[in-house]
Amino acid sequence: MSNITSVFRSQLPSVFVAAGHGGTHWVNAAIYILLPYITLDLGLSYTQAGLVMTAFHFSTFAANAFSGPLVDLRGNGKYSRFQAYSLLIGGIAMLLMSISSSIYMLFLSVALIGVCISLWHPAALTYLSLQYPGNRGFVLSVHSIGASIGDALSPLLAAFLLTYVTINGTNLTWNTTSALLSIPLFVTMLIILLFLKDKEKPNDSTKKSKDDNYFSNLKLLLKNIQLIPLFLVAGVRTVTQNGVLVFMPLYMVANQGVSAAVIGSSLFSMQMGGLVSGPIAGYMSDKHGRKIIAVGALFVSAILVPLYTLVDNGIVLILLSGIIGFAIYAGRPVVQGWALDLAPAETSGSVISLLFMVQVGSAALFALIAGIIADKYGLDIIFIILSVVCLITLAIASLMPSAKPTQK
Repeated sequence: MSNITSVFRSQLPSVFVAAGHGGTHWVNAAIYILLPYITLDLGLSYTQAGLVMTAFHFSTFAANAFSGPLVDLRGNGKYSRFQAYSLLIGGIAMLLMSISSSIYMLFLSVALIGVCISLWHPAALTYLSLQYPGNRGFVLSVHSIGASIGDALSPLLAAFLLTYVTINGTNLTWNTTSALLSIPLFVTMLIILLFLKDKEKPNDSTKKSKDDNYFSNLKLLLKNIQLIPLFLVAGVRTVTQNGVLVFMPLYMVANQGVSAAVIGSSLFSMQMGGLVSGPIAGYMSDKHGRKIIAVGALFVSAILVPLYTLVDNGIVLILLSGIIGFAIYAGRPVVQGWALDLAPAETSGSVISLLFMVQVGSAALFALIAGIIADKYGLDIIFIILSVVCLITLAIASLMPSAKPTQK
């Protein structure tokens, strides 16, 4: 019994961090369920809807440029504080979204959500890397479980509020729903501040020596050519993930007339698939290497994503989304662990920032281009494009040298 208690206590910080990660993905997922209704209410075109997502991804990209170095250089002993700041910004963003009456207010709110996400990952992943250096793949999969729970519950709750909750006989609007979805962010922020204890990085005797050592390692990091194909894999995985999250609800609402309840259930199912696959993928990558898991996830995604255009039944849509989520999200902890394997410990925050910059940059570009293509050729073709991109990247990834993860 004492051993079980000891294991539970040792893993408790990772659970709190996973909860915070769930908070950042809670606001992220809220965009996808609310966007179809915002688009209809404000009379936006698909190109404008794509621009909203481009603004989100661009802000995430820009914020990543400074969040990683900020955490590496000034975060030592303050990682939990940066995580709390992240959640605070996310809560404020949802409140701003709730009062948006134009696309410009939407730009501001989604930009703040991008900052929330960008600030979270370098601080949280560095915190976990320091706390659990011997089993990064597994603990990062626990971190990804938090993301999957946030991604799953946020659209499910939003769908419930939009469909079944009424005031004076009228269903809740997306504005009120957005405001209510901000509450868990503030609660989770308090939990992080009260219960997380930071561990400092070793060899941090003086600020000057720390800065010099950081920039020296950063130069080595930027010269590491192994990161180039890895970042490509990461970018395409994120493009596929966000492409489905943005355009599947738009397609199903606009083309099939699917209800908010079914859309919310489909997004929930997708995240539950990711919740199951994350720990399995993280554990298997610790044992057998990252490459085989990443390639397998791309292959299954390429095969299944185009099937959305053939679905005309709510139950089938929910089941298909669960299987696709299992494949897409399996790659998330694997790619993150792979990047940390290749990076010096002193630049762990920066390599995560670089990784996310590539991911969100790819997603931002795709959202803009896909919106234009959808206006001209219809939403169906987007799912075919996602499949082709996955297959091309799979071919490139299969040529990468295979190596088991290193322990640092």
